[in-house]
Parts: sequence; C-alpha cells; structure tokens
Amino acid sequence: MFFESLKEYEGMKPGLSRIKKFFDMTGNPQNKLNCVHIAGTNGKGSTAAFLEAVLRENGYKTALYTSPHLADITERIKVNGKSIPKNEFNAIAGKYIKYARQCRLSYFEYLTAIAFMYFAGQKTDIAVIETGLGGRFDATNVIEKPLVSVITSISLDHCEILGNTVEKIAFEKAGIIKKGTFAVCSEVPPKALKVIQDKALGVSGRLFVLGGDFFVKHASGSKFDYRGIGREINGIKIPLAGRHQLNNAASALCAVELLAKSGYVFEDKKIKKALSRAVWAARFDVRKVTLNGKKFELVIDGAHNEEGIDAFIETWNSQKYSEKKRSFIFAAMKEKDYNGTVKKVACLADRVILPDLKNPRAVPQSVLKAEFIKYIGENKVYCAGSAKEALDMIKSRDKAAAIGSLYLAGEILKNIKRGKKCQNNNFISG
Repeated sequence: MFFESLKEYEGMKPGLSRIKKFFDMTGNPQNKLNCVHIAGTNGKGSTAAFLEAVLRENGYKTALYTSPHLADITERIKVNGKSIPKNEFNAIAGKYIKYARQCRLSYFEYLTAIAFMYFAGQKTDIAVIETGLGGRFDATNVIEKPLVSVITSISLDHCEILGNTVEKIAFEKAGIIKKGTFAVCSEVPPKALKVIQDKALGVSGRLFVLGGDFFVKHASGSKFDYRGIGREINGIKIPLAGRHQLNNAASALCAVELLAKSGYVFEDKKIKKALSRAVWAARFDVRKVTLNGKKFELVIDGAHNEEGIDAFIETWNSQKYSEKKRSFIFAAMKEKDYNGTVKKVACLADRVILPDLKNPRAVPQSVLKAEFIKYIGENKVYCAGSAKEALDMIKSRDKAAAIGSLYLAGEILKNIKRGKKCQNNNFISG
C-alpha cells in the first residue's frame, strides 16, 4: 500500500502544484463539491462536527473530511456520519496509485485526493472540509470557491512551518478565504484578526466575526443562546464541555446562516437537536470505564499545544476535577512545545504515567520523566510499556485524565473499547 511508504509529517513541501496536477489528471473531483472550508489552530474538528451534524439533521447528504484519525485512517473520510468502507478506500487508493506516484503526492495530499474523489462519487449535497495544517498551502486548498470559509482560532503551533508569530500563522490560515465569498472568524487575538480582515477585504470577501457580528449569549455550562446575523436561537445545549466549545458551536451556526443565503434550509428545532448530539471524540471526552474489574472515570483530551492545554485546564477547573490532584496519563510529540505543557499538567497531577507509544515522533519517556520531576517528586512519575499498561495503573474509583496528544487519545480509545464491560458514554464521532 502506498501509505505504508509515507509518513504523515515527513517529506512535506509547501505548495499546491502537485495535487493540482493530480486532479487535472483525474477529472478535478474537487470542483464537483459544494464545500465549507475550515482552518484554525484548535477547534476546527469540533466546529466541523457541529456543522456536519446540523446539515445532516436537516436532511442533507454530508461529506466530512478531518484529521488526524484516532483509531483507523478511514475515520477521516465520512459520508452521512459513516466512515468510508475499507474496501472502497483501498479501491480508490489502488486505482490512482500510478498518478499519485507520478505527481509525488505526500501522505496527506493523497488522502485528500481520495476523500474528494469519494465524496464526488457519492454525490453529496455539501462537504465540510477541515484543513490539515495551515491553510494557504494545505492540500485541501484546491477548493476554488467555498460557500463559506471558517477560521476557528489562531495561536502558536507548527511554528517551524507556519511562522513564529500569530500574524504569520493568521496569514497562512486566512489563505482559505477566496474571492467574493463569505468567511467566519471565531475568537482570535487582535493582531491575528487584523490579518484575517485584511485578507477578506483584499479578495472582496465578507467576514463575520464572533463578538461583532454574531454572539454567544447567557452562557451557562454547556448551554447558550445564539444571536446571529439574522437568526436567534435560545436554549442550545451541547455535549462538549468548555467555553471554547460554545464558540465553536456559534461559529458553526454562523456558517449555517451563511449557507442559508445559498439556498440551504434549516429548522431551529433540528439545529438544536443536532447540536445536542454532536460529540467529537477526545475533546474533554469523559468516559465511565470498566476495565479488568475496575471502574473509573477518565477524561480524554487531545490537547497538544498551549491554547489547547489552557482550554483543557479551564474546563477541568470548571468541572471541579481540580478539587484534588489526579492521575494523568501523558504523552507528547517532538514537534510540540511539550516543556510548557508538562509544567501546566504537573500542577494538576498527583501522579503521572508515561506510556511508550512506539511512535517515532513521540518524545521518549526518559525525556518526559526528566521534565516532570522538575515540578513533582520522582516517585510520582511512572513509565508504562503501552497505553494499555498505563490504563491498568489507574486505580479503581479514580478520576483521571489522558492528555497531550491525539495519538495518545487514539491508543487510549482503542484499549478502553476492547474492555469487555467498558461503558463509553460519548463515542460519537461525526
């Protein structure tokens, strides 16, 4: 299989020439799709899930493209909430492998090509497309004229590729805004907002900003009222915890309002129903787990950068988990600022368990242990041979968390799903 010879973050070269050449050779399936394009440092997956759920509940055949996956690569490519069947994925990948090699496509570029070809073949009504990294040179940015572009957040991440200031990163993310189209911007730093506004103005786009054009009102826990550009919906409840998720849901609703200008029809009752059910796995994902005769509560969160960790901590504190220090399962990838993350997690932890993910991108356990013992006692930092072993070290009736990487989250989810009596409250992806 072609993907076995590729690594997701290796061999990346900025530019759209390769995938455009591939699509020119294969009929340009991306031009057959009606799209909402979503970029952002954090929150784009949750926003995409909220929007897709609303579209599907209102009767539209939806496509959803997200990354990374948690357990299986097919999770990234969904139609009406269902992952592409493995045999269809393999059939498309095999059929076009010659062109992929000829065009020297990267791992993500070929995944994107497979997704767009599958969606076009399924004749979906609308596709919700999440960027992989950045925006301007992201493989998904072959979308020439999205119905709506959404930017969810801007903070420092992937600085070695996108730039080391919020202005530079905002410039890359804003690259998804196209000439004469609608765009939505959630809560971002003022300097980033200025860059995004300039981009929209420069391409004669219309930008709608959270806090200026649409609002979250009377927020209480996971309930809020939406005040939009022409629509008001009261008493919305979402299952995802955290103030940032209210912003993500509101951004999705603003996109809904803008889609209505293109002829899509939505009912308030169906919008509320969809949002109440749209859960995105591994984002402050609370599980009641029964594993090997033990019962415990586990919060799984893929937060892996400063903005994500801060949002996790805010939610952790608001949910009263911080009444006492807890057990944390932790892992991180080498390209992340794990030093700052370790310091913040250590303040919450009674003990830390470091699993070996067997991933070449993962920070070695010895490095993480040395970092953690700067802040907590060495006798409170444990190493485990795997995510499964780390779960085995959680005590019965404990409340714990697994955090630091979506790859860790995926391993944790795979192992708690295998538990014979495991109760997974929130595993609804899409």
